[in-house]
Amino acid sequence: MNGANYNDSSSFEPQISSYDYDAPLDEAGNPTPKFWAFRNVIEKHLPSGTKLPAVPPVKPTIAIPQIELKNVADLDDIKPEGKSSQNPLTFEDMKLDYGFMLYRTTVAGGRSGILKVKSLRDFAVVMINGKTVGSLDRRTGLDSINVNLPNGNVTLDILVENLGRINFGKYLLQNEKGIVGKVYFQDNEVTGWQNFPLPLKKVGNYATRPGLFNSNAPIMKKGIFSLNSLGDTYLDMTDWGKGTVWINGHNLGRYWRTGPQQTLYQQPKASCLNHRDVESIKAG
Repeated sequence: MNGANYNDSSSFEPQISSYDYDAPLDEAGNPTPKFWAFRNVIEKHLPSGTKLPAVPPVKPTIAIPQIELKNVADLDDIKPEGKSSQNPLTFEDMKLDYGFMLYRTTVAGGRSGILKVKSLRDFAVVMINGKTVGSLDRRTGLDSINVNLPNGNVTLDILVENLGRINFGKYLLQNEKGIVGKVYFQDNEVTGWQNFPLPLKKVGNYATRPGLFNSNAPIMKKGIFSLNSLGDTYLDMTDWGKGTVWINGHNLGRYWRTGPQQTLYQQPKASCLNHRDVESIKAG
């Protein structure tokens, strides 16, 4: 579950996956310099003869071997049966709480112009015939891009991600997600959409397709690795752009090249010692 901040004087601000927010304890539960500063102040004001309990030792960490993500799935592999509509449907229309929505339509090609998505919530990857041509972002107010359509009938895909529902204030009641308004190309409304909800609670249909692996369109990648010992670790996603990671079906959180968070914390479990499935959707 993700949240976001927003008010009339500041832009939409999705919250990061990390939950320490400069807290006295980090994500692994280990003390930070702020913890020791708090503890030192508390000790100065304890009743005579009272002592604070000992601080647990720092949890051990491990380095995991290089993970090879050999299997891949594209949006057509993972999308369910869609629903047709004249205008794009919201997440709420499709009973989708979190995740992604894929909007697809066919338009006449051989033209260039501005594609505009009104009331986008919250981040979108725009694709022409399966290839990414740009992105839109509610945080920055970017709701339009210039696109060049090749000749013939063109498949227009818009993959929209819910970056987080506003969790305080008057906009709690204005929290629809997806494409809440209409889509325009060359100032003309684009209609005739297929709406595919992608909650990504379970993903199958992976294959080994080297040609797809380096696609610039959003794809799912999967790999398996083994551990000989348990310990806390962090996945460094600095070079991955934007997406989400799962370990054995457990959602670790989101990563994004814009920061500030570039690593994802993982606490291993004994039941997962031998084999772990790693899945990641690279969505931008």
